[in-house]
Amino acid sequence: METFKQKAFTLIELLVVVAIIGILAAVGVVAYNGYTSAAKVNAAKANQKAVCKWTNAELVKCDLDSSISIFNGQITCSTIASKLSQNQQDAANKVVSELVKGLKDKFKNPYGAYDSSMGDNAVTAAGWGKDRDLGYTIIEPTTHPSTGKARLNIHTCNKLSCIGQWWNNTNDNIEICWIEVQP
Repeated sequence: METFKQKAFTLIELLVVVAIIGILAAVGVVAYNGYTSAAKVNAAKANQKAVCKWTNAELVKCDLDSSISIFNGQITCSTIASKLSQNQQDAANKVVSELVKGLKDKFKNPYGAYDSSMGDNAVTAAGWGKDRDLGYTIIEPTTHPSTGKARLNIHTCNKLSCIGQWWNNTNDNIEICWIEVQP
């Protein structure tokens, strides 16, 4: 009678394979979390840069034709010029209000809806100067401290911590651009 020798993996071999798979999975999860964190930071920076460039481009249109509407049809250049001739801060307030309306639902916060009242719409007119600003592109109306001219402060916190004096650029996690509102 011929004996048949069955070939199979031993329990030790199977345990070694399971251990290797577990180690690879643990390394993969850590790497994946690093990739997603970096992607969120880069998306917040890209939102910031796009909002600044688009806003600047829209305001330059006013130099070409004062009768056109800008910010996706939210305001005319002549309205901005009229506001600027009256009160610089009021003009900045109006521009920010219409700019935020024009950008509604154009950008999403890469970190999701950090604050339920704001949702995941990335562009807003107000922030808190706290960690809950994470991922939001905040457009604030202001005037230049020395000239008194209307300007927009557009800033985005791209990773924690978001606490710091963004106006003095004391936090490397906050991207800032200033845009002068010209008549």
